[in-house]
Amino acid sequence: MPGPPWIGPIRRLHEDRGRFLIEGHAECGDTFVASIVGRTLLFTREPELIHAINVTHASSFYKPAYIKVMWEPFLGQGLVPNDGPSWKRQHKLILPGFHKRRVDAYASTMVDFTERLIAHWVPGTQRDVRADLLEVALEIVTKTLFDIDIAASDASAIHQAMVDVSERLAGDVDQLIPRPRWWPTAANRRKYAAIGALEDIIARVLEDRRAHGEDRGDLFSHMVFARDEQGGMTDKQLRDEAMTLIFAGHETTAHALTWTWYLLAKHPEVADRVREELRRVLGGGRVGVEHLSELTYLEAVIKESLRVLPSVWAYAREAQEDLTLAGYAVKRGTTVTISHLAMGYNETYYPNATRFMPERWTREFERSLPKGAYTPFAAGPRVCLGKQFAMMEMTMVLATMLSAFEPNLAEGFEPDFITELSRHPGPRGMQMIVRPVR
Repeated sequence: MPGPPWIGPIRRLHEDRGRFLIEGHAECGDTFVASIVGRTLLFTREPELIHAINVTHASSFYKPAYIKVMWEPFLGQGLVPNDGPSWKRQHKLILPGFHKRRVDAYASTMVDFTERLIAHWVPGTQRDVRADLLEVALEIVTKTLFDIDIAASDASAIHQAMVDVSERLAGDVDQLIPRPRWWPTAANRRKYAAIGALEDIIARVLEDRRAHGEDRGDLFSHMVFARDEQGGMTDKQLRDEAMTLIFAGHETTAHALTWTWYLLAKHPEVADRVREELRRVLGGGRVGVEHLSELTYLEAVIKESLRVLPSVWAYAREAQEDLTLAGYAVKRGTTVTISHLAMGYNETYYPNATRFMPERWTREFERSLPKGAYTPFAAGPRVCLGKQFAMMEMTMVLATMLSAFEPNLAEGFEPDFITELSRHPGPRGMQMIVRPVR
């Protein structure tokens, strides 16, 4: 990378993380090293190396220590920042909560909340579809996680808490060091007040579940009553996992939906083909879990959107020992950044990579991809537990919206591309005009 040993890379990384990764790999190859503030960082979009880190040598890589410090006030020791034996136990306890039968039962909830959202769309008016999708994704995750309808109870508390926490965590990423609880700024006070508000709601739901001794079908119920040879989870563990599921199941999915809507607005011929599939499969009715296997083109649209404009743009791992992987010497303590965003622009595996081409996602094409070339949900033991949930949610929400409205952008509007905790369109949102399907 150009510039002095660390000033050049850190400046480019701070200015635009997404562009830094895309351009860095284009200039320096599929794997390159940069030294930033005395820390050695390895960046890769090389499938063989990615597969080795995620799968073959997964036990030799943990979440980087600086990321754990950043997440600790909010997520504690939840599955996202956790590692080692503690992670293995928590993962084993939580995994049955994501069984297909349990997740499939949430399909109608996803459709219900989406229908409730679009019932308020007035033809001809301008709306920020990003704000709408953040709202519906939060409603879905709180209903399926806690069996809470936040529109009827905790809406303002949960919604404002998530806004405040997300804003402050993005600031912590920029500073590389999170501010301690006592740090005397208004933003920091909002962050910890927001965390406290969420903790109060979690504690109230926990008390209710234990008082009634009833699994109500939500994910939190499963966690409360999950047991192994060591017993159940402590209150602290339940708090951490609930916080993790709220965050992981809300913002990233909403932004993935937002970018898919944007790409469909830019490619109306693709949107037309999706609607034709919806008419053929649904026959004018509601989408249900029984339709998933038939909505193959919509699935391809979602997969292509996660390649071109992923909300989860990168993830990092830290080597716990010296290793040689895919011909590279990786020293203990090296932080490896795996960029799914940059991988999507790799012409070796994605010809015409800058084009939005859902039709590329045939079975033959997927079989041709080497292991590690497509990891929007990571892979191996640390693959996202909510992968099936997220894919179903995106399908249910988009099928419901596209059956009734045309994706578009307000005249003259183009979004920003902000790469923070997730990739999103910034404070201007994603402006559209409400246009019912003719």
